[in-house]
Order: sequence, then C-alpha cells, then structure tokens
Amino acid sequence: MSTEADLRDWRYGQIQAERLCAGLLSVSGYADIDPQSTLGGPDGKKDILARRDGRLIVAAVYFPSTIPPFSEVRAKFVSDRAGVRANGADGFAFFVNQHLPVGRRAELQRLGSPEDQVFHLERIRNLLDSPIGYGLRLEYLRRPMSEEEQVAFFSSVNQDQMQRLLRSVRETGQHWDGLGSSAISQLNPSALQLLHHAMVNDSRQSTIGGQLRGLQTTIRGQDGSPRFRPPPPEELPGRLTDFLAWWRGAYQTARGADRETVLRLLAEFHYGLVEIAPFLDGNGTLARLVVDQAARELLGAGIAPDLVMDRAAYYAALHSADNGNLDGLVGLIRAAFEPNPG
Repeated sequence: MSTEADLRDWRYGQIQAERLCAGLLSVSGYADIDPQSTLGGPDGKKDILARRDGRLIVAAVYFPSTIPPFSEVRAKFVSDRAGVRANGADGFAFFVNQHLPVGRRAELQRLGSPEDQVFHLERIRNLLDSPIGYGLRLEYLRRPMSEEEQVAFFSSVNQDQMQRLLRSVRETGQHWDGLGSSAISQLNPSALQLLHHAMVNDSRQSTIGGQLRGLQTTIRGQDGSPRFRPPPPEELPGRLTDFLAWWRGAYQTARGADRETVLRLLAEFHYGLVEIAPFLDGNGTLARLVVDQAARELLGAGIAPDLVMDRAAYYAALHSADNGNLDGLVGLIRAAFEPNPG
C-alpha cells in the first residue's frame, strides 16, 4: 500500500480523518486550529475552525471509504461551505481524499470562492510524503519513514534544531539545550525516531538508528533470564503512536501538577517506552535521555546518571512495574532527582 492508497481507501473513520486534517492545516501555515466536534455531536457546519493571515476559516473533512461520483463530492462541498456564512467566517478549506483534476477543482471554486482551498488527494499525499508531514503520516497512516526519508528530514527546515540535538547528545549524552520545551511536550513517533538516530548512529556508527524494530525480541533481566516479550514488530507503529499521544497529554497535565505527580508521570513514561522497546538497541538509554529532559523542563533539574547505577534496584523496579506497581521506579527517579534530600 502507498500513502495515496491509504488515503483514497480510508479505513480509520471520521475522528482520525478530522485529526489528520487539523494537523495538515498546522503544517500548511494555519493558526489557532480548533477542531469542533471530533468525538461526535453537532458541529454547526464546521469540522474545524482555524485562522490564516488573520482571517477566520471553516474547514470541512470528507473522507469516504469508497470512491464516490463527483456529484457527491460537489454536493458535500456545497453543503459544508454553508458553514462559512453560518459561522461568520471569511474563507473555506475543503479536505477530500479523492482525485480531483484541475477542472473539477475549478468547478468547486466557482461554486464557492476563488480563494477557497481544496485539499484534494494529491495535495494531501504530497504534504504527507514530504519532511514536514512525516510525523502526521506515521501517526495517522502508520507509515514510518524510510532511510531515505530520514535523510530528507534531516535536510528539512528542522535541520538546525536536530544539529543542536546531535551536538548535545555527542557532548553530554544526557540532555539537549536550546530546543525549547516543544521537543518533549510535542514528542511524536517521527521525532522519537530522530532522537534515536542521533543517539545511536552518532555514538556507535550503527545503521539501526531511528529504525523501528523489525524483529521480535525478548527483554531480559539483570541475570540474563527472560523478563517479558515486547509487542511484535507489526504492532509497533500503532502502540508507539498511542503511547506518545498519551505522553503529550500527560506533559500538559504535569505542567500544573505537584512534584510527586510529575515524578509518577515520568516513571510511567520511562517504563512505557522501555516496555514497548521500539528499537533493537538503546531503548533504556533513550528513555532516560527523554525523561531527563522532561524533568529539566517540568521540575527545573535533571535525573542524575545514578538512576541506573544500582542495577539490581533498577531491574527490580522494572520487574515490579511489569506487575503494575510503579512505586519502585518512582522512588528511584525521586532519588536520582534529589540525591541528597533534606
């Protein structure tokens, strides 16, 4: 399957379609993006509200799962565009997961306004198959970056940020400065792959950096005995997407929470990433790297390297977490954050 086919034969439902299109508005330069009734209920002729150059835009999403006749696309466009007047908006953006030749797009604009934006199949595919859209593609279509696309991503508009990350990982191995909180608060699978790429490839000249695990592995304890089996490779994109979506919400919760709540969220994040084990190597190191940076942003201090100095205690904490008890890991992170209490 290709990005084009995944979009055209949409199988993820209206909720995911609207969330994907909200993300596409963001990478296309729109601001103040506000999905209206993504989880259901009346939306008042507006799937999404956004602004472009100060103008209020109504966006509508039409992602049928089978190829409709153009008459249905046209009828949907006319019906949804009524939301512009109904909501006092200035413009309209229409998302449709179908091929629309230039003549058909022009016909839609004649029914509305020459300034209307039509995000048709090829336009959406082009966004998702370019560096600016790789994260959205992975999150909503479960399509990870190829090795060539990772190279392209490093050459994209985020190159300066990632070069700062590379230098910081190389120099300290503990945290990255200068990226701002968005590096962690908005962590998605694509960004995590890039972090792993920077950490592993730069330090070991490895070829596995940034590549999601393609093999079933077994996680072993300190004595080498099997501890658990992480998810199989085919489940990794979905599991990682859901987990990092949880983390983005947890980060926002942590911003206004007390220290103990933050420490527990950090423990949940550390354990969750280790348990998924998305990469063949370096999962624990990457989890500690990210948790360290999150602690710096949320608590004003990092997690000391001695988090794993006592290997027996660390593995015992992970074993308890396997059984649903995070107290041991929370305690280790608390001690590493504050090694000399009192």
